[in-house]
Amino acid sequence: MGWLIFKQDKTPGIVDTTDLNSNKIVLWQDRYFSIIAIIMGLAVPSLIAGYFWGDWKGGIVYAGILRIFFFQQATFCVNSLAHWLGDQPFDDRKSPRDHVLTALVTFGEGYHNFHHEFPSDYRNGIKWHQYDPSKWFIWFWGMIGLACNLNRFSQNTIKKSEVQQKQKWLDKIKSSLDWGASQLELPLMTWDEFQSAVRNDRQLICISAFLYDIEHFVGSHPGGRAIISAYIGKDATAVFNGGVYCRM
Repeated sequence: MGWLIFKQDKTPGIVDTTDLNSNKIVLWQDRYFSIIAIIMGLAVPSLIAGYFWGDWKGGIVYAGILRIFFFQQATFCVNSLAHWLGDQPFDDRKSPRDHVLTALVTFGEGYHNFHHEFPSDYRNGIKWHQYDPSKWFIWFWGMIGLACNLNRFSQNTIKKSEVQQKQKWLDKIKSSLDWGASQLELPLMTWDEFQSAVRNDRQLICISAFLYDIEHFVGSHPGGRAIISAYIGKDATAVFNGGVYCRM
């Protein structure tokens, strides 16, 4: 919680709060926040514990001070734990991550990668099984008319973000693999030259206009030596793309 205690060097971002500034309840809460916090956070728990079972000290210590301490630790660790633990299914350009453990600790705020990518969506966990009690409460309030204009990004937009992120992962894996020489670096050969090379004992086959030397692959071909050997010197494109199975 050091980021709450110490002055930050970062310049805060500009946020449009005109809707909040025009809400009388929000303005009232902001004006009397300190008084409300003391009454609801310390006085009320102490009064309840003291009046109903005579434990005034336990009410203020356990239901008040310690509860505030642990709940603040849990709530504000979203800005540390949620930037360290988990996956990044929507965007990996920044540190926010999604993880069920963070969601359990922070009462549903653990799907932080989604929150940063779609900040105006009222949900954190978009899947039905993801732990997000705030989403369920807001949805319920919307059903009974206590909340309105609930913003949700379209499923198509969310899915596009997921697909783009998966493509980035695939491209990263692809770039680490050896795919052989570039197509532009390969030598050109006419069909007659291809046939001539086969007559000179080169074990070549043609697939989609590319020639493959199968000399060191014949013995390990999953279909057996006879099948692949039968297409040496021939165009095996149709067979390679499933034609051999259609004839079986």
